[in-house]
Amino acid sequence: MCCPAARWRGPCRRKRSAPVPYARGSTVRRTSRPWSWTRAAASVLVLKAATVHAMDHASDAIPPPTMDPRVSVAGEDLYLEVVLNGTATEKLMHFIRRGEALCASAADLRNLGFVLPPGDEMRCLLDISGLRYSYDAGQQRVTIDVPTGRLDLPRQILNQPERSATKASSGTGLLLNYDIYASQGAGLGNVSALTELRAFSEDKGVLSSTALTRRYQVPGDGWQGGNVRLDTQWRLSFPDSSVALTVGDTFTGYTSWSRATRIGGIAIGTDFALQPYRVTTPLPQFFGQATAPSSVELYVDGIRQYSGKVPAGSFQLTAVPGVDQSGQAQVVLTDALGRSSTVTFPFYAARQLLRAGLDDWSVDVGTVREAYGIDSFAYGNAPIGSATWRRGLTDSFTLESHAEAGDGRGTAGLGTVWNPFGASVVNASYAASRGGGAQYGAGFSWSGRYMNFSLDTLRSNASYRDVASRYGSPPPRDSDRALVGFNVRSSSFGANYVRLRYPGQPASRYAGLFVLRTLGRGVAVNASLNQNLDEHADRSFFVGITWALDERTTWTASAQRDRDQTFATVDASRPIDGDGGFGWHVQGRSGADGGGLGEFGWLGNQGQLTVGASSVGPSSYAYADANGAVVLMGGHVFAARRIDDAFALVSTEGAPDIPVLLENRRTGVTDSNGLLLVARLNAWQDNRLAIDPIDLPADQRVQRVDSVVAPADRSGVIVRFPVTRVRAALAILVDDAGTPLALGSTVDVGSGEPAVVGYDGQAYLDHLKGSTTTLNVTRPDGTRCIATLAYPAQAHDLPELGPLPCKATP
Repeated sequence: MCCPAARWRGPCRRKRSAPVPYARGSTVRRTSRPWSWTRAAASVLVLKAATVHAMDHASDAIPPPTMDPRVSVAGEDLYLEVVLNGTATEKLMHFIRRGEALCASAADLRNLGFVLPPGDEMRCLLDISGLRYSYDAGQQRVTIDVPTGRLDLPRQILNQPERSATKASSGTGLLLNYDIYASQGAGLGNVSALTELRAFSEDKGVLSSTALTRRYQVPGDGWQGGNVRLDTQWRLSFPDSSVALTVGDTFTGYTSWSRATRIGGIAIGTDFALQPYRVTTPLPQFFGQATAPSSVELYVDGIRQYSGKVPAGSFQLTAVPGVDQSGQAQVVLTDALGRSSTVTFPFYAARQLLRAGLDDWSVDVGTVREAYGIDSFAYGNAPIGSATWRRGLTDSFTLESHAEAGDGRGTAGLGTVWNPFGASVVNASYAASRGGGAQYGAGFSWSGRYMNFSLDTLRSNASYRDVASRYGSPPPRDSDRALVGFNVRSSSFGANYVRLRYPGQPASRYAGLFVLRTLGRGVAVNASLNQNLDEHADRSFFVGITWALDERTTWTASAQRDRDQTFATVDASRPIDGDGGFGWHVQGRSGADGGGLGEFGWLGNQGQLTVGASSVGPSSYAYADANGAVVLMGGHVFAARRIDDAFALVSTEGAPDIPVLLENRRTGVTDSNGLLLVARLNAWQDNRLAIDPIDLPADQRVQRVDSVVAPADRSGVIVRFPVTRVRAALAILVDDAGTPLALGSTVDVGSGEPAVVGYDGQAYLDHLKGSTTTLNVTRPDGTRCIATLAYPAQAHDLPELGPLPCKATP
């Protein structure tokens, strides 16, 4: 009768056997080693490279071998743990031992990954070509080595770039961003304020409105000015589908060959920022196969991006380069003997391309916003609409389309982006408008390790008019651009050319040269030359040198000639650190408009303040700027630095002066109400907040010290770290002779876990209730005693009570 298989070891064995001979004269040895060194020495790496997108292999997962009892046929029933090509499957499999051979059903072998013809007949391991195995009777384990060509194992996905983000959340509150600027000089003053009022709530989106207020002095007329509303909109996001709905002031969708229009209306479309960990562009992927468990490393341009383990079988490794980057990637596979195999691949990543099967779309309806920044409510009378759609047909080919109509105008067009080979991108577009107008464009770009080149053109005939041309300038008749650049060691240099022609105007042509060289020790030199090819006198030349003294302090000296004017500038600055503090900036200029400036700034959790003075030619003025935010949330009002994205309100449930960390960097301490507003969070992304409990009093306990949150767009979230006060004391327990109780004694106060007595009879008790508590003590030898603890009415922090005599109990 077989023994239970509950512990996976030593089950179901009827009799021991002699060593099992291999086929063709080989010998099966009983061993406890996890895999064969002979097989490891024959490990071979086979790698292939392709620029394709990740595939879903969840359906390839191998189901576990059956553990059901089988009807015994001729032989001995065994349930053995299987180690396949050095990888422990951690599953039991039913075998029949016939003489000195191990046999199993073809169905079970296929579940392990063997490629076998259909049928459930028994197959002996010795009959499978190229297979070698060893049976460890003591460990009840069989180690099988088989060529990977006879296996169909699931592909292992390594360094998968996409991951799910924490579910986004939002509190309810109001926020006012402000930026107030004031200047005074030559008897004239100027004051302006840019504000944004924002309201947000969970699942209800964000309502925001921006406005500009100006007051300025006019000679002889005194103070004048006014208010103007800029943008008002309500935005609701659907992160699960990467779709956002906007009602109010917004822009129409556009492509590289169409123009956006500012409208007041409704817009709905894709916003990939709602899923920040989603990969939207094709990434280079590498496919390989290891015949034994190995370590794998990925290097991109010499920088290691991934290091991990891979079992025997095929694997897929994804490289995540920078945007619009070309370079070299290396995959290094090392087997158990320390032997390495390296394969190098060139790659190219382009943000213009969409991943295969991915859509990017928008639909917009409304009226055109006119006199923006001048009139608060000037909108066109005729409604307009537009639709934009992009789709990645393959990882190397993206199709684009755009259509718009309204106010007697209408256009529609198609475009393509194609990566035909290597580090290159080809784009082309064609659009037609009402009345026979046409616009066409084409472009080519190539990016190499030492050189990059781009050329594109966009042209239209005299009849082509889009909707934006009804309210502003028409699209250009000709727009040509060319750029060539080189990167050689510590130098970058190149040339560019631009040609632009609007209807009824002559063409403008400009050419330029640029060079940048790093000299080391924080010193860099750059120079540029720009020439109007249609006007010889229109030329500008610039040369500058920059010296970074440390991580924040920079000195710059430059000279520039623009047409017939020459001037020089000397500049020194120490910008304010993002974590807060002080910064400064001084500058001196020569020439007809010479002068200088000096300013000083401070940034804290409550806002930023800058003051300075400047002179330009004969005029001088002083100025000051203050910006920040006021937040109403959780029943409290907070002053904070300007909040352009998301924020969090950290609560320690009333515990003051608790340090708060954002991404392991201290960002402030809680106030007298146990609250701190943290302004620098990224919407939709994982943000790690934590508190440092080192300063908590000994009688306070915190349930958790860190949390990962993902605030919704431009919203705030409340993060709670409950800190509760407990009745705690340090009791000193002694026996009848006054000797401290033995180390390791346990103290039961009637609730919670028993406390343990430490050195000198001390025990920390934190579940005390009432003014008097009975302590039941159990010594290490099993004897018991009872002590009485009286908790003082005016105890602070952690009182030390005792010595408390512990009376023996019968």
